[in-house]
Amino acid sequence: MERTTVIYEQGIRFCAATAGGRVVCDPDAGSYGPSAPELLMAALGSCIGSVIVYFAERKGYKHEGLQVDMDWEIVENPHRIGRINVHVTMPGPLTDEERAIFTRVADTCLIHNTLSHPPTMSLDLSVAAE
Repeated sequence: MERTTVIYEQGIRFCAATAGGRVVCDPDAGSYGPSAPELLMAALGSCIGSVIVYFAERKGYKHEGLQVDMDWEIVENPHRIGRINVHVTMPGPLTDEERAIFTRVADTCLIHNTLSHPPTMSLDLSVAAE
């Protein structure tokens, strides 16, 4: 199982440490970095972009200038991201069939699948020794 560690810094700012590096998460209007929801959208867009680029390179499609935009909104009861609209802009031209293929490829993204099929999640709270 992979591990990501999130460490409190100050205020409401945290630093996430992963095998791939570190990133600051700052829900306070992005003073020092993106908020947690912004990081989630960045992960989703990067994941979708990655699977599209991987496929495009294998099949000989142009992908320079690829852009993935996510529009999202927060809803209540419970408080969460309730809607995400993803828009992928590819260099063209693409036929309708190629567009359908790239849409199916984008749907294979790990983050997309995780959001579409939520994982089992557990939470354990412990008290640090003083």
